[in-house]
Amino acid sequence: MRFGILGPVEVATDHGPGTIARPRHRALLAYLLLHPGQVVTSGQLIEAMWGGAEPSSARSQIHVALSELRRALRERGLDEVIETRPGGYLLALGEDDLDADVFRRHVEAARDLRRHGKAEDSAKRLRTALGLWRGHALADITAAYAHAARQALHEQRLSAHEALAETELLLGRHDALLPELGKLVEEHPLRERLVCHLMLAQYRAGMRAEALRTARRLRERLVEEQGLDPGTRFTELEKAVLDADPALDPPAGAVTVQAPPAGTTPAQLPLDAWGFTGRARELADLDLLTDARDTPPVVLVVGSPGVGKTALAVHWAHRHRDRFPDGQLYANLRGFDQDRAPLQPYDILRRFLSALGVEPGAVPEDVDEAAALFRSTLARRRVLLVLDNARSADQVRPLLPGSADCTVLVTSRNRLRALVAREGARPLPLGPLTEDEAAALVRTAMAGRAAPDGTAALAGGTPAGDDGCDLAARQVAQRCAYLPLALRLAAAQLIGQRHLTVADYARQLTTGDPLAVLDEHGDLDGAVSAAFRLSYQALPPGTRRLFRLLSLVPGQDFGPAAAAALLGVTLAEARPRLEELCIGHLVSEHRPGRYTMHDLLRSYAVSAFETDEPESGREEAARRLVDFYAETVYEAYPLLQPRRLAGEREIVHPPRERPLFADRAAALDWHDQELENLVGVVALTGARGWHRRAWQSAADLLAYFIIRRRWPEWLTVLRTGLLAAESSGEPEAVAHMRNALGVVHKQLGRYDEAREHYRRAIELAAEAGNPRMVAAFNANLGGLAINEGDLEAGLRHLRIALSVPEYGHDPQYAVAAYINLGCALIDSERYPAAEEALRRALAFAEAVDDAQQACYAHHNLAEIALREGDRSAARRHAEQQLRLAEEIGDPLRTASAHDSLASALVHEDRAAALAQWRAARRVYRELGHRIADVLDEWLAVLDTLDDPAWLAAADESRRRRCRHLI
Repeated sequence: MRFGILGPVEVATDHGPGTIARPRHRALLAYLLLHPGQVVTSGQLIEAMWGGAEPSSARSQIHVALSELRRALRERGLDEVIETRPGGYLLALGEDDLDADVFRRHVEAARDLRRHGKAEDSAKRLRTALGLWRGHALADITAAYAHAARQALHEQRLSAHEALAETELLLGRHDALLPELGKLVEEHPLRERLVCHLMLAQYRAGMRAEALRTARRLRERLVEEQGLDPGTRFTELEKAVLDADPALDPPAGAVTVQAPPAGTTPAQLPLDAWGFTGRARELADLDLLTDARDTPPVVLVVGSPGVGKTALAVHWAHRHRDRFPDGQLYANLRGFDQDRAPLQPYDILRRFLSALGVEPGAVPEDVDEAAALFRSTLARRRVLLVLDNARSADQVRPLLPGSADCTVLVTSRNRLRALVAREGARPLPLGPLTEDEAAALVRTAMAGRAAPDGTAALAGGTPAGDDGCDLAARQVAQRCAYLPLALRLAAAQLIGQRHLTVADYARQLTTGDPLAVLDEHGDLDGAVSAAFRLSYQALPPGTRRLFRLLSLVPGQDFGPAAAAALLGVTLAEARPRLEELCIGHLVSEHRPGRYTMHDLLRSYAVSAFETDEPESGREEAARRLVDFYAETVYEAYPLLQPRRLAGEREIVHPPRERPLFADRAAALDWHDQELENLVGVVALTGARGWHRRAWQSAADLLAYFIIRRRWPEWLTVLRTGLLAAESSGEPEAVAHMRNALGVVHKQLGRYDEAREHYRRAIELAAEAGNPRMVAAFNANLGGLAINEGDLEAGLRHLRIALSVPEYGHDPQYAVAAYINLGCALIDSERYPAAEEALRRALAFAEAVDDAQQACYAHHNLAEIALREGDRSAARRHAEQQLRLAEEIGDPLRTASAHDSLASALVHEDRAAALAQWRAARRVYRELGHRIADVLDEWLAVLDTLDDPAWLAAADESRRRRCRHLI
């Protein structure tokens, strides 16, 4: 394609896509492009340019402008494109010279393919057609004719979107369509055909209520804005949704979606319960209830606390894990945790999508859109989901897959009737063990227990295995209300206290008050409370204290170092106490090196914490935990990014020991494992009024969140940090938090909010008299302006930043500003100046050993080399970028390096270039990044581009589209 009007007007030459500098010349060219092969008179051109308000010199101005336009085209190697004909002028175009013509042919071909039953090929053609659009048609044309022409082109684009939606719905891709259709309806809320497609997609994705809300919004807007009722097609669809008409279901066998590329295969099941005993009938029931038919089986295991719901679900899951080769997902929804709020569906969706290989930054912010992405990711996969401790049907519903190949086990103390009624969940009530099963569990758990003299265990003086032992085991089972949790604690006590007979222990269990958490379950008769109390009191004092203090841990699990920090001891001193808790089943090691506590035990620990731990001891332990996490993050920072916050640090209890990270990957892995605790500790710090520590901790997490792109969690942390900074009365602290909030909002595409945060940060830094901060925040504001397309404003802010000596002369700070400056100059097509800025950035990055910024510099230097036709230099920079990106473990920069390397190679080794583009697409797809779709389109049309000049021009146009998507 040599000309483009589906966006700003473009002219492709041997040196790549460009534009016509003079606005009038550009407007004349665009008008001729709208009428290819037609003779256009001078009068038509005058009317088009001025709309009836032309000056007296209009005709001569047109002649001069056309002459200059021809010269400009000749300079680009486009001779004799505009021909003079009797009566006017004619623009001679080849079949594929204009992007709008290529777009129309793809759309027509897609319609033919659809008519012939080739829906998959039709959808591909439509996506290729829509991929030709670079923004608003004729975006840089303001002549009188432009508005009507632009509207006509956009009507064609919307029709193509509607045709694509119909085709994708036919193919069963309703889940994947939801985000795209939602955005289109938001932009065109009165377009009934689009709204109907969105309603049908929502209905098929299990969002019937949302489909009806979409219908109601259209009705209200039509009445308010046009005084009209919707059409027949809409009203019929609305009624069908209300009636849950089976005709709305996808056609049988229509789903032809290919399974998404496999990312990480999750294996999240906790350890199976040791010595699992009994439940043969329930396990057989689970086998029957999970027998998939046409819908994903959802089984609800419901019962009272401690009855063994989790143990049953996890045991069954381990027995059948081979049925789910694409992974097993597990989450404790914390529905009944007295000390912590239940987890929200969106938080679980982010975790699950991350485990399935979706890059966190690619997860939509809206819970319904995230749920749709989750269903799409699970399509055609066989995955088991165990959703433990659910509080309500609303907490579970967004987590349900749409694929019949998946199975869901839900455990809850509540009956979740709405989940049964609306989602077809199959309930499995779980009661206590039978007397025989409970006694067998005690005997199994105690197998091999040695008596003081080395003989078999004694039960009331009777050898193990005799009737007396069995009777005592049955007494213990009865005292524990036949509940597995209490029975395991009882068995652990007996194993740990060799001199205690089973009969004596049974007698001890008759005393004790019930746990507050079990008050509503009177049938338990205080048995679990008694078992907890005896287990707790049997511990040595130091271990009892650790059990109490562990209730301060905000996350679902923790490592040994956190336990040591709570006690203020070394790891070597903490490990035996942690092991004693594991032996007593008061905590469990649910995966190597990570420990967790049953929610009932956590509740007991909280009550013991309140009664047995002095207030001063609680505060000191909380501060030790805070300081442990804060100092570990602070010391890891240089491995992630060389720049970190300077200033006095508020350390009350320096940790006796903390993790030491060998490299960047190890530091990132620790942050990943501790993410919930890191977010929770910042909240704990703010709640206790340790303001400086709170905002410094929030600031120190910047490097991790930038790399992992965990924007929602970072927003949570920064909001706490901002409140703490404001409470501390430190203007510079508030400025830091405001600047970081600007960074997050920019990454989320909320440019207005980002700009406000940056401006406020600049004001506060200026008030505090800190010129380096003023400069740094101006650099960020400049980068935002560049993203918005305001290059001059971007350059202005960057030059302000670089003019400050404390910033512009310091390599570790100035490097980012010079990279942003280089990007702005590239977009302005001022390549020599851009290269100078980027080479300075590269030198600064190397001086401070900042591999990440060096990566960015090489990427942009490769782009300049490609635009200037120096493929050898482009290849060198792309290879350097690839090496650095792989070294630091940055998948996004790895993908962009493969992309640049392919562009450098394509003219000399097409096969090697294709391999690089496929590698880039694979990484982008694993990240859930939208550039993967652009590369899909590119690889689909690449074989049609044989002419080297056309290939170079098309590739540059594609790269320009992608630059601001990264």
